[in-house]
Amino acid sequence: MSIATPAITNFTAGEISPRLEGRTDLSKYFNGCRTLENFLVHPHGGTSRRPGFRFVAESLGRDAPVLLIPFEFNAEQTYVLEFAGGADGQGRMRVFTGHGVVLSDGEEYIRDIPYTADEFGELGYAQSDNSLILVHPDHPVREMTRVDHDDWTLEEMAFTGRPEAWAESDYPSAVCFYEQRLVLAATRTRPATLWLSRTGEFTDFRLKTREVPLEGWRDLEITDKNGDGLRDGKAGDSIVLLAGTGFEARDALKGQHPDGATRYYRYKGAKNFSAVNAQVTVVFAAEPAGNQIEPIWNEAGEFNGEAWDGFEVGDRTDASAGDEPLDDDAIEVTLSGRQANGIEFIVPRRSLWIGTAGGEWTLSASSSDPLTPENVKAAQEGTSGASATRPESVGFATLYIQRAGRKIREMSYRFEADAYVSKDLTLLSEHITEGGLTQLAYVQEPDSILYGVRGDGVLVALTYVPDQEVVAWSRIVTDGVVERAATVYNDAEKRDELWIAVVRTVNGEPRRYIEYLEAPFDGTIANGFFVDSGLTYRGAPTNTVGGLSHLAGRTVSVLADGTVQADRIVAGDGTLVLDRPASVIHAGLPYGSVLQPMRLDTGSQRGTAQTKKKRITKVAARFHNTLGGLIGPDLSRLEPVYFRSPSTPMGQSPGPFCGDKTVNFPKGWDRDGLLTIVQRQPLPMTVLMIVPQLIVNE
Repeated sequence: MSIATPAITNFTAGEISPRLEGRTDLSKYFNGCRTLENFLVHPHGGTSRRPGFRFVAESLGRDAPVLLIPFEFNAEQTYVLEFAGGADGQGRMRVFTGHGVVLSDGEEYIRDIPYTADEFGELGYAQSDNSLILVHPDHPVREMTRVDHDDWTLEEMAFTGRPEAWAESDYPSAVCFYEQRLVLAATRTRPATLWLSRTGEFTDFRLKTREVPLEGWRDLEITDKNGDGLRDGKAGDSIVLLAGTGFEARDALKGQHPDGATRYYRYKGAKNFSAVNAQVTVVFAAEPAGNQIEPIWNEAGEFNGEAWDGFEVGDRTDASAGDEPLDDDAIEVTLSGRQANGIEFIVPRRSLWIGTAGGEWTLSASSSDPLTPENVKAAQEGTSGASATRPESVGFATLYIQRAGRKIREMSYRFEADAYVSKDLTLLSEHITEGGLTQLAYVQEPDSILYGVRGDGVLVALTYVPDQEVVAWSRIVTDGVVERAATVYNDAEKRDELWIAVVRTVNGEPRRYIEYLEAPFDGTIANGFFVDSGLTYRGAPTNTVGGLSHLAGRTVSVLADGTVQADRIVAGDGTLVLDRPASVIHAGLPYGSVLQPMRLDTGSQRGTAQTKKKRITKVAARFHNTLGGLIGPDLSRLEPVYFRSPSTPMGQSPGPFCGDKTVNFPKGWDRDGLLTIVQRQPLPMTVLMIVPQLIVNE
């Protein structure tokens, strides 16, 4: 026999696939876990129990899934927009900010929207300043504008030079901004086409324009003849045609706006004039006859748009068929490749990254200059294929869901290969996405974590720090089904918040709630929030709290002044009676956190310890800000970790513990060498290291 004390020093491989149970030759094996449930891995290597989800409000969408859209007006003013479908089919929108519902005159601010619940899955959006551009294949492109907390407008966008391919029930389905252009892509009949607006003019999609004044427009000027001091083209003013010239439709002249500014006016009426042998004076007249022409402005100061177009200096007008486009004109590009190239998403980076059903593309200028109609280059970079799920940009990479919904890929540029590559981030944890992923949401602060919503309602979390080789998956399981997720920045707490729409069963009926993930534990036990769909009471000591009607009839866990009280059932009116009064009370649905490393392996006198009979006699764990917990071989046989000392007064919390705890292991000989750490109470736990004492039978 040999005795060994292998050290598990970090968990940066997260929960890895059962298919890797025998791959002890992989370095990731020793940093991985068979089970990592309701834990979040830190880039430093340790893993902490995830905080609880705090209840905000019952969803507007009682009968169908909703959509959550983040909106950041600035660092201090951030919002979550809830799109929901009513029983009458009418779509509605509600606004959340500061962990609550936005009110208008004391009532919840709710406005109608033209989208229904079954359309939310295809709704795309992109934000610019205080506007949100919304696209859907069955709806014209719309712009939502934040006017105030309780005032949001939603209008159909009016485009100049709108592409003819856009038609009823055949509108673009993808949107982003790139190099000061609005990019719209993928109609049903043109799934591989992108339309880029003119630079700086998001509503102008004309492919060929000219800038006013055009060549020759300065030759003909209006003369003030009516005595008003302006060359504005009112009745009485005139123009002089020199011998050998003429004037007809699409010809232009120079004049003044009534405010005195220089303007150009292009004629679009039916009259025409010729000066064959001598100059001709053409007079503006209200009822033109002979050498007279319609006035540009009538006596009331109204512009005559039936006969004239008006332009400011620098305005654009359509170019002729033979002209080349200007550098900042709109662009239309259709991808061409061997496979289907229906565009699923577009992401603005140094190049425009495009995910299609058949592969990954980039669109950029063919040189280092800005993108123009004459230097567009579209290149296919990969053949993995993408789903329509909105991707997330993380650092230098873009993370997206592959076409089948089971893999998350990292699209990034590789200098050594001089190419864009798509790396599979689920290769070592292929089981984690079982059932398929339906949505992604990224949290940057305090730790870089990508959350994914699975088809079965389970959240998965990926701690992703590639420069430190940290790619660690875990599962976030709650008593309910998570349908949607979104992240928004909270400036007061200097962190990103994860918001979810979740369906929970209350009194035998499904109820849809809006909740957010509480902040990480701050080191004060009384502030620890480790319950789901929970709420907090702060005030004078009391043994009765209310406000829990959303959990009426459910059994909840309670943490009162940092002390765990027995689980109890919420009364029908939403009240809860405690064993003893407290001034800080957290109550909500309980959840368990489970950490089980891979099968232990340590060198024995005869090679590996794998498949040999072995016995764990003790387990030492290094904790940080931890209170409570159990250690054992599996969920059915667990020993408590004791943190209370004789000097700690009864009824008071001993406070968070940082250091090592040792537990005698309640199991005899076996061939697996498994250990499990569990936290079931509403208390914090962070595990930094595990050191078992292992006897191997040679």
